Amino acid sequence: MASQAVATVTAKTWEEDRIAETDASHAVAKAVFTTSYSGDIDGDSTCGLLISYVDGDPEKPETLVGPYVGYEHVAGTLAGRKGTFVLAARGDHRGGVARTEVEVVEGSGTGELAGLRGSGSYAADAQTYTLTLDYDLA
Repeated sequence: MASQAVATVTAKTWEEDRIAETDASHAVAKAVFTTSYSGDIDGDSTCGLLISYVDGDPEKPETLVGPYVGYEHVAGTLAGRKGTFVLAARGDHRGGVARTEVEVVEGSGTGELAGLRGSGSYAADAQTYTLTLDYDLA
């Protein structure tokens, strides 16, 4: 990848519903949340996740443990170029930290971000965290 973007991501909303449940600690859930980006990426996003909880107390979300997958639609600017793109996300939440690997979905870039390719990661342990994205723009 030719360039690297670093962005501060701030959570704005979180809505979660359990879609199947064995008990309080073992469930499948879907979550939709929104964030704002600032830094090398500036804009807003909406993300949808599917989560498999395998441990923890739902009354104390920081104790929940489990893997997740999803997609995040980002609208804004990257390197001064305006458009949208989608990040495919895969991660795991344990010890109060959501560690996530992301990859730009091929063909998802629009506007001046058409042709965007890349991958990155973040570790979110609070409402604000840092995303690093290595990328190429056609």
